[in-house]
Formats: sequence, structure tokens, C-alpha cells
Amino acid sequence: MSVQLKRIIVFRIGHLGDTLVALRAFWAIRNQYPDAHITLLSNADPKNPHYVSAGSVLPTDGLFDSWISYPSGVSKLRSPFEMLRLGLLIRQHRPCGLFYLMPRIRTNYQIDRDISFFRFAGVQRIFGADFLRKNLLPPRAIPPVTAIESESDFFLRSLSNDGIEPVEGDGQDSLLLSQEELARGSEFLNLATPQEFSSLPRIAVAPGSKWESKVWDEERYATVVEGLIEKFNVFPIIFGGVEDKAKGDRLIERWSRGANAAGELSIREAAAALKGCPVYLGNDTGTMHLAAAVGTKCVSIFAAVDYPGRWFPEGRGHHILRRSVECEGCQTANCFNSKLCLELIGPEEVFRSCAQILSSEPLKEHFRQVGNVIV
Repeated sequence: MSVQLKRIIVFRIGHLGDTLVALRAFWAIRNQYPDAHITLLSNADPKNPHYVSAGSVLPTDGLFDSWISYPSGVSKLRSPFEMLRLGLLIRQHRPCGLFYLMPRIRTNYQIDRDISFFRFAGVQRIFGADFLRKNLLPPRAIPPVTAIESESDFFLRSLSNDGIEPVEGDGQDSLLLSQEELARGSEFLNLATPQEFSSLPRIAVAPGSKWESKVWDEERYATVVEGLIEKFNVFPIIFGGVEDKAKGDRLIERWSRGANAAGELSIREAAAALKGCPVYLGNDTGTMHLAAAVGTKCVSIFAAVDYPGRWFPEGRGHHILRRSVECEGCQTANCFNSKLCLELIGPEEVFRSCAQILSSEPLKEHFRQVGNVIV
């Protein structure tokens, strides 16, 4: 890009997974403008204890120089006072340009509204809005649903349209976990693992989700991990929010082994702990994207609520299990069809995917290096 920008706003909203799928795009912008002052504009909901803001996910240094957040929910920003306050706050940053990294399920009205607002806030150039307008997705997919590129790849294509390319091998996927965060994650794993299980390979298990329509049956998780314990002698670690703790406790009691990290760690500490679990087994959640961000191989069980491919984890070597059904693409948080798409995914095929990763030579070598044993 020939345009020189000294002060930049990056506009991206959403929860944990929404932030993580934009991570490569964030780094691409930083790599293109290493000396610029870059501010992330995102939403937050301090009254919602389950909301994960971008500030709790991303590194405090090295990626963004400053942060602006506004209250979640359209109604909370309809107040003229709130709109004025946010606009003046953005204006104080004197932005030369703004990168518009918004979801593809957007409307032309929303894009026009946002552009008008940012013009009022003093933004001189807006990148990505027109590209998004040409690539919008319908709010609900119309079956039969075809596979599409991931959100992460879409953002990179949008940036490429403006002359920004990711720098391969330059840490653009990095969360820049600190030594303290890595130590906290390792400490949790060590303290939570009884001595008699300390030499066993750990696997991450995330059986929950904020969307009930994405939650695979608890009994099936129990069955799969029982098989993995029998064949590979694994030690399961439950991940998720505090709302997943009770489910994790039930599963661990059934397995007679395991540790429950749900609600026990900060997001970045959880990332550090996931780094010590070479395999992730779980639903389509932010935790899945967190696992992928630190290089953990994922066995991901996807409900058919969205386009296939849109939210698949970043990287190679993952196993995606998803079934097409007549009602796919519904975009509903609470299923109206008895979760048929998930019911069609059986424990046997999930076990096979986990076993294939655990049996791979690179993973065997990893376990040998850390003193774990695959039987």
C-alpha cells in the first residue's frame, strides 16, 4: 500500500472467537505499519460476566498501542450522548485511516451508517467497507449450503485488496504470551494433575458453548474420552467458562481422572494451558479458536448452524466433523430440530479422529520429548 498512515483505527467487534479469527489480519496491519500508532475499536459488556472482550484476549504490548471500547448492544449506542462521546473519543486519536473488519453478515444500511459515523469522528480514509459490501452473506444461508472461505481468510483477502499482505513466518498468529502467562498455564496443569497421572499425555476437552445449538451431547463426550483413556491413557483437562464447570465436574467424576480449568484461568492463561495440551476435543467455540491459535490440533464438532468453513479453526491438521441437514444455515442459538445435525455425528467417528491425531508421528515425538507415554 502506497498510502502512509501514522495513526490507525482497526474496527472489529465480537466475543473470543471473533477476536481470534481476526488475529492474522491484525498482525498483517501491524507488519505493514510497524511505526504507526494503531488503536483497536471494539465492543464490551462489563455487565455480562460471560462476555470476553478483545482486551482480555490480545497482548497488551506489541500489537495495538491503545484501545477504545463501547457498550455492546445497538440500543446502548442509540443515545445521542453515547454516540457523541464515542465520536469525540475517536476524533481525539486523530486517525488517518480505519480498517473495517466487520462480519460478513452485515447490511448495506449498517455499513452506510458506520461510514457516516466515522466521517463525523474525523476518519479520513476507510479501508475494507466497499470490499465487504461486495461480499456480504445473507443473514441465513439458503440450503443447500456451500462451503465458503473462513472469516480469517476473508479478512486477509480484504486487506490484500488494499495492498496489505501477511508476512509468513513473522509471528502474525502469535498471541505474544508472556513468560508469566506461560508459567501460570504450566503451573495450573502441574498442580491440577495428580502425581500418578503426571507422565500421561493431556488432552483439552471443551464440552460447552454459549449457543446451546452447538453443544454435542455430554454422554457422547464421556464415551469418547473413556475410549481415549483406555487406548492412549490420556489425562483430560476441561476448558470453558465458569458456566461449564458443573458439566466438567460430572465428566471428571465419570472418568475417575481429569482436571477442571473451566472458569479457573484468564483467557490468556487458558491459552498457555492449552499450549500444553497437543489435542483439543470440543464444540465450535472461542476455546477452539484459542487452542488453534497456540498450535493445538483440534477435533471440532460443528453444528450446521452456519456456512461450512466460515468458522473452522485456523491452521492445518485439524479434524472437522459436520453434517449437512435440510435446516442448515439456520443461525439459531437454540435448535428447533432436536439438534439433528449434531445427532448425526457419532462417538465412533469422533474417537477415530482423536486417535488419528494421537497416533501421528509428530505428536508421538512431542510426547517423547516431554516425557509422556503413548501406549
